[in-house]
Amino acid sequence: MTSFFSLEQMENNLMKEVITTVKAWIDDIVHLLMSFVAVGAMSEVLFGSGVFGVNVIGNLTTIIESFGSSGFAGLVAMLVLIGLFRK
Repeated sequence: MTSFFSLEQMENNLMKEVITTVKAWIDDIVHLLMSFVAVGAMSEVLFGSGVFGVNVIGNLTTIIESFGSSGFAGLVAMLVLIGLFRK
């Protein structure tokens, strides 16, 4: 009976390690993408055109306007997104 519990504990530990690894990968990818957004915005400010033809500042402005036009629901959604990025 003790081997069953040790096997179950090993499976739980393995699952926790897998979840931790996947979460770390996703966190790294999000940080990398946020860096690309920052570099794209800075290059657009400095050089007047976006990176690879992408209008980063225009896209960010559109997203912010959509939050603003949604009223209170947009404010709540924006606060939730900010909370997720601050973790």
